[in-house]
Amino acid sequence: MTVEEAIKQKKQFILDYHDLFLPFVSKVRQTESTTLYGSRTLFFLTPAATLRPLAIELTRPPMDGKRQWKQVYLPTWHSTGARLWRLAKAHVLAHDSGNHRLISHWLRTHACKEPYIIAANRQLSAMHPIYRLLHPHFGYTMEINAMARKSLTNAGGIIESSFSPGKYCLEMSSVIYDKLWRFDHQALPKDLISWGMAVEDSSAPHVVRLTTQDYPFASDGLLLWDAIKKWVSDYVNHYFYLYKVAIYE
Repeated sequence: MTVEEAIKQKKQFILDYHDLFLPFVSKVRQTESTTLYGSRTLFFLTPAATLRPLAIELTRPPMDGKRQWKQVYLPTWHSTGARLWRLAKAHVLAHDSGNHRLISHWLRTHACKEPYIIAANRQLSAMHPIYRLLHPHFGYTMEINAMARKSLTNAGGIIESSFSPGKYCLEMSSVIYDKLWRFDHQALPKDLISWGMAVEDSSAPHVVRLTTQDYPFASDGLLLWDAIKKWVSDYVNHYFYLYKVAIYE
């Protein structure tokens, strides 16, 4: 199978931490006891419905009078090459772990909810149907985030001490928030489509069709998404239908 055929059949995937991480590489590498690269990792979807890594590219921008450096690593059984391949995979795992903690967890689970909690409490009555719908999901979020800022995301805290960007962790999270986070994309089906893990399909049960079936997060998540969407839609339509009837009368 050629590369073009793999792409056309949606069997080739990329884990891309190149453009997002590269602007921070020089700053991070100037601090002690850590390092950072921009990375791209290519995967192939096997007949067993699992992703196999094909190649890893690590990049360091120009710094300290040196030209840009980049290297592509491939799977091999050769002794030196095998060790370099394992080392390249370790860097990618560090990048993915940092992205999970700083972006997927802190940013997309905790920090991005704060504006909506503040707005709901300022602008909606405690008796408003939408406030009563949202309020249980706001529980303890501000308190948890405040505690996190004291011990986890604070300067010199656990996050900066545990992940490779070091003291630039929160700066990186903020920059990526500005570049990637959009309110109208905060839905699981749209997430899966933007990741290349699903395509729109009106005939599919969830209006999207997964590009790989061995993806429990998506398979289970779409079932929950549909259940929540139906429940919330019924709730909102119930109250606002009555509201429209009252205005009409």
